[in-house]
Amino acid sequence: ASHKQQAVKKSLKCKRFLQEFYSEDDSGKKVFKYGAQLVSLAHREQVALVLDLDDVAEEDPELVESVCENSKRYAGLFADAVHELLPEYRERELVAKDALDVYIEHRLMMEMMESDPADTHDSRNQYPSELMRRL
Repeated sequence: ASHKQQAVKKSLKCKRFLQEFYSEDDSGKKVFKYGAQLVSLAHREQVALVLDLDDVAEEDPELVESVCENSKRYAGLFADAVHELLPEYRERELVAKDALDVYIEHRLMMEMMESDPADTHDSRNQYPSELMRRL
């Protein structure tokens, strides 16, 4: 597999873990620990995702080994996964916009107005992802 295919596979593993990991409470009900955090992040009630490596180890021992060996890379992969997943976990629209929201929205709108309609690239791709996400 090519380097790019491996990167996509790793990214999907991170995303799948965040979406699918659950534990059971005392009554046997599934508790999606990271799903709940994603909802809080989507509504800006939380600003950071807290990832328990024991959970990762329980779900995917190979993934936790990779995370421990290259934590900086995986911090980025998990951050990208969270950024991609947030729209799916937003249960209501955010009304209160801060200056950063307005700035990002304005930049993207200006890019769209100035770009060639035949150009199909996403203007978000020209900015570092760290500047475009809120976590």
